[in-house]
Amino acid sequence: MQIRTARKEDYGQIYRLVQTAFSTAQVSDGTEQDFVLELRRRPGYIPGLELAAEESGRLVGHIMLTEQAVEGRQVKALLLAPLCVALEYRNRGMGGQLIQAAFAAAKEMGYTAVFLIGNPDYYGRFGFRPVADFGLANASDAPDRFVQACELTPGALDGTGGSVLLA
Repeated sequence: MQIRTARKEDYGQIYRLVQTAFSTAQVSDGTEQDFVLELRRRPGYIPGLELAAEESGRLVGHIMLTEQAVEGRQVKALLLAPLCVALEYRNRGMGGQLIQAAFAAAKEMGYTAVFLIGNPDYYGRFGFRPVADFGLANASDAPDRFVQACELTPGALDGTGGSVLLA
């Protein structure tokens, strides 16, 4: 398996991969593939932080990190959304490898924290905790336990007050 930066010519495959992967996910609203398109149109899109996992010429995993504002705090932060792995490649550590590769690239670019909405049991193993643990308020519609943060740089989210709206 090779993890690499996604290319424009991958976009069709990525759309289908995300759509198919989330059709078998525990939690999905069925629009994740369209959210990828929306994220690419936003000013906070960073092409170097959209990664694809490729196996034998086929895309089997995908992750995106885009810029994320934190109201009331000065922090260079990102949103992780979405992360997906093809069904037949799950439970082999590929999601973790995508996260590690994306985090390494983000650190090189000077980003210090990552936010997401996701399963705490899964993302907790990568250092994610509820935003309240960092003194931040959840301004999203998602339940508090699913709105999480991870520091890429220790102490990056130290402080009091502030909120995060993930959408």
